[in-house]
Amino acid sequence: MSHAKETPSGAFLLHLSLLLGWLVPIPFIDIMLPIIIWQTTKKQSPQIEPHARNAINWLISSTVYSVVLMITLVGTVLLPVLWGLRLIFPIIAAIQASKGKVWKYPLTIDFLGARADKQLQRAAIGFLSLVVIPLSALLGSLVWRHRHVNWLASLSPATGTVTQVLEKTGDDGDTLYKPVIKFKVPQQESYEVSSLGWSDYITYKKGASVEVLYSPSDPANAIIDQWFEKWFLITLALVTSGVLLSFSIIPSIFCLVFSRFV
Repeated sequence: MSHAKETPSGAFLLHLSLLLGWLVPIPFIDIMLPIIIWQTTKKQSPQIEPHARNAINWLISSTVYSVVLMITLVGTVLLPVLWGLRLIFPIIAAIQASKGKVWKYPLTIDFLGARADKQLQRAAIGFLSLVVIPLSALLGSLVWRHRHVNWLASLSPATGTVTQVLEKTGDDGDTLYKPVIKFKVPQQESYEVSSLGWSDYITYKKGASVEVLYSPSDPANAIIDQWFEKWFLITLALVTSGVLLSFSIIPSIFCLVFSRFV
């Protein structure tokens, strides 16, 4: 088979391999497979190189955009648009490759330029510089968790009674509920506590007994003794900062790996 026929076929598969991440639950297969196709076929079909460089430049560029959008609250609105482009662009490139044409992905940064290894190393450093924000958030969340554990250990238990169930209408028109619980501290007056947020179903009925936790020095700031009330906010902070941290570290590792192949 001649190079002229091999190249469109190999390039066609290379571009479509970028879509495997949507179909196959194997982490980073959409990044590693194009490199494998490129490196295993470039000697037999040197014409595949511009296709591979365009595809990998787009992968790295779109990953850069994803990281930047992920760490900015406003940018998260644009993430679905970027994901749509990651689905559409490889299809267009594959169709053009089947016609023997090289299609450059729009919005792409040329990381694999004349000195691809140096460019990728700079990209890796750039990704690592983004680690500062999520790493600080993760460390802050860990400190918060440590203090929260100590605070929970200092609380005393009590049994309260649901005196009323508050209701309000949510933004979508549904009725939301929040219980109000009254409990008594030994040798002190009674106090009230309610749940952390509103629920779309009644969690406690009026008159029900509910376990609460309170600080003897500040019983007015009591909490309901359940996982959601005690751990939800801290867990959310830890998971969010951990995910953002991985989105900064993993692309940096990939850039360093890519630099060994180009």
